[in-house]
Amino acid sequence: MKDRSELSRIVFNQTRVILVRDLTVMNPNLMPGASGLVVGKIANYTLKVAFPKVTVGINWRDCDIVEGKTGMPTEAEQPKVIPGPRPAPE
Repeated sequence: MKDRSELSRIVFNQTRVILVRDLTVMNPNLMPGASGLVVGKIANYTLKVAFPKVTVGINWRDCDIVEGKTGMPTEAEQPKVIPGPRPAPE
């Protein structure tokens, strides 16, 4: 989302969002293009988003609203990318 005013368009348990940022550090299923259902709000600008395998808090800047689709996305709608190896901690 480009502007905070877009948050007013969100209807809990209906609005679907798509990730625009790579959040695989949090969970391997959270790659760009993954879609989820907004189920609530955790903080002022943090949305609680349910994906087929995980429910997490996502910043409003990390996702965009999917127009014309509502409800929980299926596993078949998620991007099929095998995550690469994680870098070793230094």
